[in-house]
Amino acid sequence: MRTLTDENTAFAVELLKILLKNNQEGNIFCSPLSISAALSMVLLGARGNTAKQMEKVLHFTEITGSGSSKNAPVTGAQCDTSGGPHEQFKALLSAINQPTKDYALSTANRLYGSNSYEFLQQYLHSTKELYHAELERVDFRNATEEVRKKINSWVEGQTNGKIKDLFASGSISQDAVLILVNAIYFKGKWKMQFDPKNTHEAPFWTSKNQSKQVQMMFLKDEFNLAEIKNPPLQVLELPYDQDELSMLILLPDNKESPDQLEKELTYVKLKEWTSTANMKKQKMRVFIPKFKLELKYELVPILEAMGMTDVFLQGKADLSGMSKSQDRNLVVSKVIHKAYVDVNEEGTEAAAATGVEVVPLSAEFLPEFRADRSFIFLIRHNKTKSILFSGRYSSP
Repeated sequence: MRTLTDENTAFAVELLKILLKNNQEGNIFCSPLSISAALSMVLLGARGNTAKQMEKVLHFTEITGSGSSKNAPVTGAQCDTSGGPHEQFKALLSAINQPTKDYALSTANRLYGSNSYEFLQQYLHSTKELYHAELERVDFRNATEEVRKKINSWVEGQTNGKIKDLFASGSISQDAVLILVNAIYFKGKWKMQFDPKNTHEAPFWTSKNQSKQVQMMFLKDEFNLAEIKNPPLQVLELPYDQDELSMLILLPDNKESPDQLEKELTYVKLKEWTSTANMKKQKMRVFIPKFKLELKYELVPILEAMGMTDVFLQGKADLSGMSKSQDRNLVVSKVIHKAYVDVNEEGTEAAAATGVEVVPLSAEFLPEFRADRSFIFLIRHNKTKSILFSGRYSSP
């Protein structure tokens, strides 16, 4: 039986592959879990073919108890069956968002709906009960700029000030009916921190013959490492403090063809490559670049490419489990996602002083993990095996 975590991982891999395909050379960073959770709130109110498309793209059809949206009455009275994806999401989000002093994790998910639509109370109750999120009624037509500022202010507050101006001036239409917003913020310290004194300039290869100088961090310690033969790559696990989360770095052996890994990446292979059975703890020399990414996506064309189309089209979108309106004019008009990550000596998103010093040569021979070329990275919540973030670092 496949679980929500399995299906979220399958969705994460499929989403990442499309982002990689659309941007073959640049950096990529997003939170597939945040996107999946936000779309699932829309799915609560979707019916008919709209729901079927969303369930297929989110991989919910594989979960026992899914498919409730196909059979639920248009009143929205039955938003999930026991053990279905929405109930599993409630448990998953509760597990991930448990208060801890070891790291900060903030997700911002919200629906903004036109005040000219009457939304069903059952739907509003379900989004709050299952996803700790609410739908806010706003006046898109007469107060478009005020609504934009309201959304941006809310997201900035939810992400500790890191996600600013999610919606640019003029980007929200007066004709908008429903806008889905999600952003996510994470801050954690490495279990084994990098000494800033060992950070040094080193080349990062952007192609076979071209490189750029980066600030390369260095650490000698014991880490879990998997050596994969086909395709040839290394998988390194960098744990955060208390081992509750980890960064997994997938590094192709050959800097000449990093796209081989991207082509062969699948849910099944990712699960195999990152399994504890393949990981071996060993003392080693680790080199990874400091980097900071802030990326923004309009996800509608990406989701359409994955097969989710009806929910964005007037006349086809069936969100009758969300609103009493039966005119098919209620559609999702935008899906905006923005994510930020800062990886440095102390951890992820933490500030640290930087010194420049050449790394001394080690007298003992140790295996080496040198991330000096394009690599894929994931941040995983270890207890639930959920991928919170995924990305590629390829362009300093």
